[in-house]
Amino acid sequence: MRAIVKVFVVWTLGLTVLFGSPALSSAAPPIAAVTYCGCTCWYSGAGGKTQSKGMTFTTDRSCSIYSGQTCYCDDQRCYREYNAAARYKGALYDCKSTPPLIQSEPPAPVPPGGVRPPVAPGVQPPAAR
Repeated sequence: MRAIVKVFVVWTLGLTVLFGSPALSSAAPPIAAVTYCGCTCWYSGAGGKTQSKGMTFTTDRSCSIYSGQTCYCDDQRCYREYNAAARYKGALYDCKSTPPLIQSEPPAPVPPGGVRPPVAPGVQPPAAR
């Protein structure tokens, strides 16, 4: 009886090590960490006027290593890598880690005349003219 229990324990331990080992397991590998970076691209635009545009991108490295690297801009946006539509060449500065951008619903339209700020309790709003 002891021999059967001993074999059962050894088998169970062996299977646990086999299936629990990450190198031998069929479990999915861990997801690589992604960093969201925000930088400012400074470039010489039309007429030689110095301009800047903010840009964001994802990377698996530290954002600070991108400061000082080349960026390329057109009239609407800037790119970290060369883009054939880019008209201007500049340099990235102030590269920092930023929270991820979350896609959401578009903002509600503002009614004509704008939106009135909330009134504090006990305070009367000004009379309409």
